[in-house]
Amino acid sequence: MLKLKNLIPCVLSSLILGSCIVDTPTGMSEIDEYVNRDVGIRVNLVDDYGANGSDEEDDTPFLTQAIAELSSDHDGGTIYIPEGTFHLGQVHLASNIHIEIEGETVIIPVERPDDKNYSVFYMGSNSPVVENVSIVGVNGRFTIDMRAVTNGNIRGFQFNNVDQFYLANFDVLDNLTKFSAVTFGFADYEGNYFYPKNGMVKNGSTFNSAYGYGLVQMQAGQNIKFKNIYGDGGVTLRLETGYKLMNELQIGGLFDIEGKNITCENGNAAVMISPHSIKNGRFDIKNVTAVNCGIGIRLGAGYVAKSQLHLDIEPGTFDSTSTIENVHAVYGETTQLKSKHFEFMPCELRDQVSLVEMPYESKPIHTGPSICPVLNSAYGENPADGDFKIDVKNITAEGFDLLDNWELRREDAIPDCPEDI
Repeated sequence: MLKLKNLIPCVLSSLILGSCIVDTPTGMSEIDEYVNRDVGIRVNLVDDYGANGSDEEDDTPFLTQAIAELSSDHDGGTIYIPEGTFHLGQVHLASNIHIEIEGETVIIPVERPDDKNYSVFYMGSNSPVVENVSIVGVNGRFTIDMRAVTNGNIRGFQFNNVDQFYLANFDVLDNLTKFSAVTFGFADYEGNYFYPKNGMVKNGSTFNSAYGYGLVQMQAGQNIKFKNIYGDGGVTLRLETGYKLMNELQIGGLFDIEGKNITCENGNAAVMISPHSIKNGRFDIKNVTAVNCGIGIRLGAGYVAKSQLHLDIEPGTFDSTSTIENVHAVYGETTQLKSKHFEFMPCELRDQVSLVEMPYESKPIHTGPSICPVLNSAYGENPADGDFKIDVKNITAEGFDLLDNWELRREDAIPDCPEDI
């Protein structure tokens, strides 16, 4: 089953893009643009540190020891994890550490003993900056299998105070858990705030994600690229700067973000743009495909949350020089939906919406027919109201027979349908 799931994003990429590329351990010109792997020594987690890829014991202490020794004794290095099944959790990378995970390897998360949030891998936290780090599947993709976790407050990869990083060739098997698989936030260290800079996420997928999450959630970051990413469920690339404390402090934000070859299937959207009350910079998105998703691309206007109206802050925006081009959406009938978007759904389809219970959420979600290829409710002339004008270029679609336009804006909403429909 794992091998079959590994093929799904590659098959879609082949159909959409004409190729399926997986980085290999040598000749990776792209990784060398972001990190320097010519540091320290190379070790094998099994042969050199005694980890066992065929039992159910916690392998985290072995990996933690390898990271610590390479960091302190050799100024870094590469840790190779051979094919097997390893149990790992809350692994903190140090500067100049590179992890290569053999293709077909499965990582089972080691859960926290409490109900607090946690991640399998951390790149930077509330600590000094972590620099020059990577986690890469070699000779194929590795898998993080979250399907059996009982604590659903889990992330696969968390990026905070990190500079120069690379993550590639991975799949996450989700179970409608609470967070996105890959998250970007900010760090508080010695009274100053930091966020991820200068990195790439490539060839990554998630399966069976919850509506409100998905593959990637970005709260803060600068000069970061995403390439060849796929999401089954949720939002594949979520540029949403909505973290409450970040908005109150007016820190963080997104600047110089690029996304290329982004696919959503059976989810809410391939790309979501939502600034909340943060003044963000530029993004460039190219080659987006949504198959049986509620909306292909969502662009929402900035706003100030009710709990923050007493603060001297304004609705957020994104730089209007940002670009989105080449969007293709395929209509479906079992997508993930949010009720506030029903007013954009053709009236003839609204009786097809139903509720589905979620294992880690107190409220059910809505499922039903696709609404539109692009919903651009941010389009406008007044930044003080959270407007930002971004033209979406080259939209194509299949099966949206009740729409006159592939891109809908605020004026296209129909809050109340005629009684005879």
